[in-house]
Amino acid sequence: MKEKKKSSLVLGILSIVLGFLLPVVGLVLGIIGLVLANSHQKESELDYKTEKILGIVGIVISVIMWILGFIVLMNISA
Repeated sequence: MKEKKKSSLVLGILSIVLGFLLPVVGLVLGIIGLVLANSHQKESELDYKTEKILGIVGIVISVIMWILGFIVLMNISA
């Protein structure tokens, strides 16, 4: 029985957490986690659905926080 690799899972979780604090880091970790989940799935033929979802959620949160930060910055400057 094959075992899943944990790196994409950890990166997905970190991307969500850091997406709220440091959106750029969360975005990068989410992309790396998503790429790793795809490559692990291709080589082991196991289901990495949870890891992919975590990576996508981390990317989305990072982008939303980035946009909100930009809007707040523009309102302060105006």
